[in-house]
Amino acid sequence: MEGQVNQIELTNQFVETQISKAQSELAKNEKLYKTLGTVLGLVIVILLI
Repeated sequence: MEGQVNQIELTNQFVETQISKAQSELAKNEKLYKTLGTVLGLVIVILLI
């Protein structure tokens, strides 16, 4: 029984770590995609003018 509880705690810690990593990746990539969208929009406008 203690082994199962220990395994669940380890799994919980792993999942929390993965969530934290995913949130930091989201923040980093969100800025990248916003910038990329702005640049692409400007390129299209310049090409149409």
